[in-house]
Amino acid sequence: MKMTTRAIVIIAAALMILAGAGVAYADDGSLQRVLKAGKLTIGAEGNWVPYVYNDIKDNNKLKGFEVEVAEEIAKRLGVKAEFNISNKWDGVIAGLDAKRYDTVICGVTPNPDRQAKYNLSVAYAESPVCLVVAKDNKDINSFEDLKGKLAGNSLSSSSGNIARSYGAKLSDVSLTQAMDLLVTGRIDAHVNNLTSISEFLEQKPNTAVRIAAIYKPSASWEIEEAAMFRKEDLSLANAVNDIIKVMNSDGTNYKLAEKYFGKLVADGISIYKK
Repeated sequence: MKMTTRAIVIIAAALMILAGAGVAYADDGSLQRVLKAGKLTIGAEGNWVPYVYNDIKDNNKLKGFEVEVAEEIAKRLGVKAEFNISNKWDGVIAGLDAKRYDTVICGVTPNPDRQAKYNLSVAYAESPVCLVVAKDNKDINSFEDLKGKLAGNSLSSSSGNIARSYGAKLSDVSLTQAMDLLVTGRIDAHVNNLTSISEFLEQKPNTAVRIAAIYKPSASWEIEEAAMFRKEDLSLANAVNDIIKVMNSDGTNYKLAEKYFGKLVADGISIYKK
């Protein structure tokens, strides 16, 4: 499609601003594509409180920490944020591969496999991971106890990979499904983000589960969250990466973390202290 004069002016202005900040981007067309479209399209998994969820008390409006981070990134790019929400994590990754959106902003852990296949930004948050079992389960009290057990986790998620690394077998279920399966004894454990588990238990305090252990990461990336892009979209990835760096340093991401996770959690996130 032929670009209008207005589109050319907008793109040129945006690139001049970025260049004025001392930023140089490869001419692969990905940043220009987003600027021309006037929107940054984002893939994410829904029903993940307090990260990405529909607020039933506010006409099902999409809210959450990841949502506001993505909206702020889009705003600083000079475009709108458009979300594509999946009910399965595996579907989110597949959507990026199929070019249904520009980026995934949804608790992506920048593990080595992902770094090899995709472009990952610097971290914009950190999320401690915990192990959850049924309240009456006396056999599992540490991650080491997962060997030979059945964990309810997405097959390609970072939490699932942690469970698998300790010898667990995986059943592909969501957080909400996992809680039900734990209570009824159909799975042995669930590994997930501590904030999400705490939020779930705050909303449903009578759920008969307990946090058995907090994961101790061997590397910082294991609890980090980053924006993910296709490998060929280097100029877009670089632009967003620079925006996230500023959001970390100017207090934007800290304030969002405090809003959704509380001051205690936000104060403990190391990347906001650098």
